[in-house]
Amino acid sequence: MTPALYSERVLELFRALPGAGAPGSGPGRLAVGEAGSPERGAWVRFEARVDSGRIVDCGFRAWGCPHTLAAAAVARTWMLASQEGGSPQCEAARLARELDVPAAKMGRMLVVEDAGKALLAEAARVQ
Repeated sequence: MTPALYSERVLELFRALPGAGAPGSGPGRLAVGEAGSPERGAWVRFEARVDSGRIVDCGFRAWGCPHTLAAAAVARTWMLASQEGGSPQCEAARLARELDVPAAKMGRMLVVEDAGKALLAEAARVQ
């Protein structure tokens, strides 16, 4: 039997894509973090509203395989949740473990991590 290309969790996230699109309207200033390119196989752009030093809403746009899009959805959730206490994180290794991503796709997880780090750096500047 051939192993599945994507875990059930990846397929679930890929179908729903929670957080895809621009953040909603509301208070705060816009911060953006982007990495990768379609020509290189993966592109991710996070957009967040930042108010009083906190990410209050976050959305993403992404191009790539289901692993890339699922990882962007998970990273977006982590960045929002971490604002409730603790430091925001977006780590490729953690994404890969959570989504059971094969080693050959680790580069895609690094693109998501880079976009997340760029967003968090920008969010710190726009306070």
